[in-house]
Amino acid sequence: MNDRQENSHSFRLLFVCLGNICRSPAAEIICRTVLRRAGINAVVDSCGTANYHVGSRPDGRMLAALERAGYAYDGHRARVLLREDGERFDLIIPQDAENEREVHRVISLTARSSVLPMRRWFPAGCRYHEVPDPYYGRDKDFDEVVALLAESMPALVQELCNSTGQSTHPRG
Repeated sequence: MNDRQENSHSFRLLFVCLGNICRSPAAEIICRTVLRRAGINAVVDSCGTANYHVGSRPDGRMLAALERAGYAYDGHRARVLLREDGERFDLIIPQDAENEREVHRVISLTARSSVLPMRRWFPAGCRYHEVPDPYYGRDKDFDEVVALLAESMPALVQELCNSTGQSTHPRG
């Protein structure tokens, strides 16, 4: 993402998980879809706190789960969280507590970003306290993560609209 792209959008979000091949790219793809359908222009990206998979596509099981739920792969390649991300993004959204701690360790304490956990937008009565890591699981675990993120994303987008004064303009 270059400065011109960043400046042409009113808000920048970064989703974070461990390897950037399961949860955070799914959140990125789902969020981008929800924002587009709502008519909201924003920069959405994702990264990992570990460099295990830098340059890799998302896990094939996650891509299959996203496809089953109606979301299209957009060419994402894994990258690692950088200190500069604390200045480049308005909101950094870790998928679990371990990665939230790592985000705070990596980015500057004076960073302009807010760091808020994804659980903030979980639906009422949700059985999860963080986005579970499906990496060692089965297909149904990937489907559950996609469903949880899809259920949670409208609340995140609504909060974003409320905080920025934007209104949604639904698109097909």
